[in-house]
Amino acid sequence: MNKLLDQLKSLGVELGAEKTEFKQREKLDLPALLGGEWLETPYGRTLHIQQDLELNAVQGKIPLQCTKIASNVLELFNISHVLEESAISPTRICFFDTETSGLNIGSGTFVFLSGFSHFMEDGSVRVDQFFLPHPSEEKAFIHAVQEFLTRYSILSSYNGKGFDVPMLRSRFILNEMEDDGLEKTHLDLLFLARSLWKRRLASCRLVEIEESILHFSRSGQDVPGWLVPILYQDYLREGKSEPLKDVLYHNAQDVISLAALFNVIHAMLNDERETYNIEETDDFASLGYLYEKLIKFDLSASYFRTYFAEKGNNAAPEVLYDYAWMQRRQENWSEALTYWQRAASQAHYPSMIELAKYYEHQAKDLEQALFWTKKVQDAGKIEQDMIVKDDIRKRKDRLDRKYGNKTNGRL
Repeated sequence: MNKLLDQLKSLGVELGAEKTEFKQREKLDLPALLGGEWLETPYGRTLHIQQDLELNAVQGKIPLQCTKIASNVLELFNISHVLEESAISPTRICFFDTETSGLNIGSGTFVFLSGFSHFMEDGSVRVDQFFLPHPSEEKAFIHAVQEFLTRYSILSSYNGKGFDVPMLRSRFILNEMEDDGLEKTHLDLLFLARSLWKRRLASCRLVEIEESILHFSRSGQDVPGWLVPILYQDYLREGKSEPLKDVLYHNAQDVISLAALFNVIHAMLNDERETYNIEETDDFASLGYLYEKLIKFDLSASYFRTYFAEKGNNAAPEVLYDYAWMQRRQENWSEALTYWQRAASQAHYPSMIELAKYYEHQAKDLEQALFWTKKVQDAGKIEQDMIVKDDIRKRKDRLDRKYGNKTNGRL
């Protein structure tokens, strides 16, 4: 590996922290331009920007204050088993996001801004941001980020497992520094957001969650994510620092929104209607599916039933079908039968097949089994092939033989 690096260097190829295409410019007074202050580290200095939000601050319509995390919610997050009791305090969780010099993970891409939001003792939110003034000062920047992360027991992000953590880890390694700060319990809110809202949102990108769930719209100061690396490159090449204020705003809103989103999910899972009142009936079904995955069937059933009660005759047949299957797995046949019948009344062919199976194998009612099989068969072969993974013809022939035998007195 070292031989390969030497060969690349001999060809004039510059790698990682040794890249020098970003020339050292005349020092800018970044604290005056961007706010914050210089933070001294054993490897030099980096810019630290901090802001405290008001105790009653909101993100959109969501209060940011958090003074307690319910232990049962951490169990639902599937992280309580790796935490000590002291880690359950809101002050032990840190929401983070990074901005990078490019949109792909690789040794040529580096993190230039790390933003963090966290709850204070009184439940208010503080935002800390660390900014890399120049690639040659990356080690000081990475050290500051690492030291900050060591204060917390839980890290929370939005797709951080897939991007931010691998990116930071690669920079730790290239700077020959330990990545202990990243070895934390990680709560990735993207996966929970998908579980809760993919039924009704076209996308679960953070900006969509902000608008639809938090009811928050960013100001005109915000910049799109794809533009962030370009603005940083302009700053490095030409010293344009003014647009970086918009980048800092963008990053700060990301981590503030994560704190708000955590409060929403916490409230939903802890049934705190005073914090977040479920606005869309589909969300009750999503909670039903989530609790089913977590093998909490009583809770799951209660949310499904709330969904059915709210929707009435407009309940989605696929949800009726899935709920019936959950009951069937627990051998609650009467409940399963009721909801398959409701779905079948909406021409839901998979439910008709389940009814045919039930009447053939459980109720031993061949007449009803034939009735439901013929209903599917009459729908036409194309719909059968697309929707129902079942050999209707063979089932119909078998039932005809059984029913014929029964009527002829042979059964």
